[in-house]
Amino acid sequence: MKNKYISMIILAILLGVLIGIQFKSSYQEKFQLSFVDRQFVGDINAIKKENAELKRKLDTLNENLKFIEKNTIVNDIEKGLKEQVDSLKLILGYLDVKGPGMTIKIDTKEEVNLGFVMEEKKILISLINEIRIYGGEVISINNQRITPYSEVTLAGNHININSTPIAQPYEIKIIGDIEKLNRYINKGNVLIDTMINMYDLNVDITSSKELIIYKAEREKKTRYVRNIEDM
Repeated sequence: MKNKYISMIILAILLGVLIGIQFKSSYQEKFQLSFVDRQFVGDINAIKKENAELKRKLDTLNENLKFIEKNTIVNDIEKGLKEQVDSLKLILGYLDVKGPGMTIKIDTKEEVNLGFVMEEKKILISLINEIRIYGGEVISINNQRITPYSEVTLAGNHININSTPIAQPYEIKIIGDIEKLNRYINKGNVLIDTMINMYDLNVDITSSKELIIYKAEREKKTRYVRNIEDM
């Protein structure tokens, strides 16, 4: 009986030791897994933080890109509008212009009123319109800028341009496509031949690498130079 009691005590002790070892083993395993989990979670959080930072930078870059694109569009629109305004100012004669061109000087050999000759056959009007067709972009006559508002009329015994009387000789300055203008002038120009051979006028033509045609002095009411086809 005593031996049996002793055996039971020893078995209980052994069971206690085994249970203790098991609990210790489980605790250590749980502790080790917890550490690995914490390290894994830490890595995930670091990646999330890095992704959040990258997303913030990406959002900033996208905003900057939108700003740049918007400003580029605005600048392009402003540039286009400015070009349109400058082109309109050029057409209306509101700008001084410098560039290659030519000068046509017309005078009489005798004491003849050049204004009467020019108005009778509409030579000056026809010449202006042809010059425009054949490369003339900016034109002036005796420093009077020719614009869509210009009138070229006989007033008494002289020609008026922009309501300003001009005296002979007539000096026509042209800025534009110089090669095209030279071809127009030198290919048996009917108007120039008529002035020289039929009306015995002096016509002197010179080309220039640089001419200056000044802007119109003041605005005029809308009156267009008549087209050659209307004559």
